[in-house]
Amino acid sequence: MKITTVFFDLGNTLLYSDVPSPERVQAACKVMANEFAGRGYPVSPEEFAAKHFENLLKYYDIREQENIEQGAESVFRQTLADFGFTGVPEKDIAAFLASFYRTTQGNWHLDEDAIPTLEKIIAQQRRIGLITNAGYAEDIRQLLRKNKLEPYFSSVVISAEVGFRKPHPEIFQIALRQMGSAPEQSVMVGDSLLADIYGASRCGLRTVWFRKYTGDPPDFSRFCHPDHELFSLRELPEILEKSEMQPD
Repeated sequence: MKITTVFFDLGNTLLYSDVPSPERVQAACKVMANEFAGRGYPVSPEEFAAKHFENLLKYYDIREQENIEQGAESVFRQTLADFGFTGVPEKDIAAFLASFYRTTQGNWHLDEDAIPTLEKIIAQQRRIGLITNAGYAEDIRQLLRKNKLEPYFSSVVISAEVGFRKPHPEIFQIALRQMGSAPEQSVMVGDSLLADIYGASRCGLRTVWFRKYTGDPPDFSRFCHPDHELFSLRELPEILEKSEMQPD
């Protein structure tokens, strides 16, 4: 059957980070806390950064269990409330969040095969979509612009905008509806066995597990069976062509 649509994950698929997640987040909390104090808000930057990091860890834990995205702004508002700050202008909140994500964005880099692979897939007359988990949508859109990825996507679905995180079925259904694609003619490419592979496969999509930036996988073998595995994105166009030749 013809594969009409290829959906990609973003982090550790098209982009990769050279700094472990906890260090990225802690550094960003410190930058944001200094920005907050520097604008005249009476607070210890060290205490503010530590509390926000604590709140983020709680938020990460809850969202991973529920697969519901509340968003980074709600976490920041909680930190403000913890310190008794009310009535902080929206423009200031936007500026503080921007300082946080400017810090994390510097740790993300484009995979060397990403753009050549996307171009080959488009040359195969397939459409490309993005389905990504993220607490702040503008962060994703900035990463796409900075890495010149925007033109390749016909649809961009971000958990912060739709309220659901992979592997929740609804985020995949939203992406399929936006693209007007049938699940059996669509493929999901991503690094996470749970979020990308399990989530997409139970919605009827074919799946490709990208393992270049993935460590030893957790034991999801009972319910995660990717159709293909690859360690280089350059292998993907050929995998798509071979998949079309296999009997349904």
